[in-house]
Amino acid sequence: MRGCYMGDRLKGKVALITGTGDGIARSTALRFAAEGARIVGCDLDPDKAAETLRLVEQMGGEMLSVHPVDLADEAMIARLMERIEERFGGLDILVHYAMTSRYGSPDAVTRADMNYSLDNVVTMSFLVAQQAAALMRKRGGGSIVLTGSVSGATFGSGFIGNLGHIFPYAVAKGAVIRMGIALANHLGRDRIRVNVVSPGTVYTPAVAALYGDEGTEERRMLIDRQTLLGRISYPDDITNAALFLASDEASNITGINLYVDGGYVASGSAGSALFDVEELLDRTVERALGGR
Repeated sequence: MRGCYMGDRLKGKVALITGTGDGIARSTALRFAAEGARIVGCDLDPDKAAETLRLVEQMGGEMLSVHPVDLADEAMIARLMERIEERFGGLDILVHYAMTSRYGSPDAVTRADMNYSLDNVVTMSFLVAQQAAALMRKRGGGSIVLTGSVSGATFGSGFIGNLGHIFPYAVAKGAVIRMGIALANHLGRDRIRVNVVSPGTVYTPAVAALYGDEGTEERRMLIDRQTLLGRISYPDDITNAALFLASDEASNITGINLYVDGGYVASGSAGSALFDVEELLDRTVERALGGR
């Protein structure tokens, strides 16, 4: 975590966070534990998962880490839910990050690539949410936070056009966003809230080489010039959004897709204007009047 937090915004809650081996999910596990939640984590990588467990326990938090777990396997999800019920008696929060995808442009990807990406992004999200909701009903409600992406934006981002090689991923994330809205409509009767957090570019160890360091030309060219706030996101930025949506502070919020992207989608991925619009308009009017 980039900051130090201790609070009780999730006191008494049991939170399942998937993909806790590193990156955003590790950040979320640490922050939720600091806010009083009892954490359940899972990951395919046992070593990374064990390190997250160590970090949570080192800060005084309580965590059950189940690893390795392949959430593409419905039976393994069921066993994970059984472990949660055995250890904590139920579930209040799900924040689902885990996924894997293949990549390629629309004219290069195969049917197998598309099926793999949909299975391991969309179907995985559905199966985890479906089984988590079954536990939440027993508690009288809960909060589900799914992970979308600016690449799944229905309009405005320009992302697929700019980065066509992530086509399967973008399509799958668009489906997750739509699924979140559909689940919110269905699960609201059970007092289960469903929301989506859609990150923009997030600086994690896995992509550090691609995005460059702060202040470098690589960072400015690839990232900073595409947002309104002139910076990329960090794992804590996504964690903060997930924390709000998971907490009782968002008790009357469901069915939303929250972009955490520094204004990437709002700008159409073009970033801030390079000139003062009012000054441009003044000059345009002046030229028009002078030409009469």
